[in-house]
Amino acid sequence: MQSHRKNFIALLIVTGLFIAIMAVGFVGNIRSGNYVVIPIAFTAIAICAGAVWLAHYRVRVLLRDKTPDRIIAHYHGSVRRIEHADAVAAYLAGLAATFFGEYDRARQELEAVNWDKVPPMYRGHRLYVLAMLALLEETDYPLALRLAAQAKELESQSPGGGLVLLDDVIHLVANGGNPEIISRLERAANKQHGLVPGICAWALAVYYKRNNQLDKASDYKVILKLSIPYCAPMKA
Repeated sequence: MQSHRKNFIALLIVTGLFIAIMAVGFVGNIRSGNYVVIPIAFTAIAICAGAVWLAHYRVRVLLRDKTPDRIIAHYHGSVRRIEHADAVAAYLAGLAATFFGEYDRARQELEAVNWDKVPPMYRGHRLYVLAMLALLEETDYPLALRLAAQAKELESQSPGGGLVLLDDVIHLVANGGNPEIISRLERAANKQHGLVPGICAWALAVYYKRNNQLDKASDYKVILKLSIPYCAPMKA
């Protein structure tokens, strides 16, 4: 998602500047014989690494709940300071509710936003959630593909926009895929954390089962069970 990419890039820039400043100070202190900075520098690095690991770990834990309540609350809280936070939260919460099988709740999350007042990219995000609803709730593949096409068109209006993995998931489940799509989804699914990687694992399990590659289908079903054990596909 474009808004997340911008925030991530900004974070990388700030982190890079911090590391550069710290490195200059570190080298300067070492040259002057001040070795006290060594444990301080390593402690700071360890704290930063620990914070990143803890954030990822928390998401993994929340996705293993029986309901999407806590992951939805997490999404609402984690994006509240970014631009168009209501649209971002609605998309993330709606996607989580959909994958957990709480379809009415997904629609309620989406209905809480005035989509006419947000950029086209976010309206595309909404359509991708509706496409996932068409896949999981209605098994209406033609509708899912039409919604995905509309979403892709809207998101193409924003530089760097687009939910490529969700688009891949919808096409793979509804219409089959090509080696490029499958490779992209496999790379994401093998991360084994996060909502979208879990959705990717589900799509691959469906694809490989249909193609009678049962060992591969079983592998991705295991990944899905480990990451989001109470999602709708695991209950079916």
